[in-house]
Amino acid sequence: MFTEQPPDSERSPQARRLAQTREAILQNARQMIVMQGIEGFSIRALADSIDYTPGALYKYFSSKEALVDAVRADCFEELNNYIAQQVLTAVTTSDMLLLGGLAYIEYARQHPQEYHLMFNMEPSQATSGEQRAIAMRTLLQIVQLGIAQGQIVVQGAYDAAAIAYHCWAIVHGMASLQTTVLLDERHDLPEVNRLILQKVIEGFTP
Repeated sequence: MFTEQPPDSERSPQARRLAQTREAILQNARQMIVMQGIEGFSIRALADSIDYTPGALYKYFSSKEALVDAVRADCFEELNNYIAQQVLTAVTTSDMLLLGGLAYIEYARQHPQEYHLMFNMEPSQATSGEQRAIAMRTLLQIVQLGIAQGQIVVQGAYDAAAIAYHCWAIVHGMASLQTTVLLDERHDLPEVNRLILQKVIEGFTP
């Protein structure tokens, strides 16, 4: 997940089979973690569930930690793709920030176990890797575009980087609350989330 792979058409049949098997292992591991939690996950249990031997799995992932990290990276990529799809209709940078923020929260609501896996575990290659970098870089680029177009106003040290961090902190906080203590609370939270994000964005737009 951490290095770009050539298109399937450029791979040998053996390489394609290996990639397909690796992806199948990855998706089965993710499903098991979501269903049973990370505490109940093991290489042996996964091997038993898909009729493999633990040794066969170690040909694709060097350890349980490496497999879990690959699942985390896969979730980061899925989150990034989901947000990218949701902002396609945006016209202004304010729209991009609003729709992107709401998409972030909605992904967490739909995938609370994956969200926990991504953000509530020890830092790892997945949390400092390319997919995390893409998320932050994209957010920063939207803010910088807004500044260049006069749609976002910086105020001293409250610059592009600070605004991007502010946006991420707000949506991450709301997403975290909704996947934990507010999991079964208020059905109007999507409307409240939109209102809060609109107020935050108004704070740095002219």
